[in-house]
Amino acid sequence: MELPKIKNENLPQELREILGDGDAEFDAIVDPTDIIDINVDPDAYREERLNIANMLLESRKKSQEYLRQQRLNKPNI
Repeated sequence: MELPKIKNENLPQELREILGDGDAEFDAIVDPTDIIDINVDPDAYREERLNIANMLLESRKKSQEYLRQQRLNKPNI
């Protein structure tokens, strides 16, 4: 896990005196796997993605059909 660094020129004078010419770097105080627990069922995830993709396709088809109908019903000026 990449933690942020603060460039030396962005540090207050007190910290520059302590760190010298180096940038301020942070160390992780815990292992990320100890605090992040993600239970993922790959099959359920894939199925849900497919369901959402199908809903998006259906929505786009309806939108295109509404636009097509609107153009057909538009009076010519």
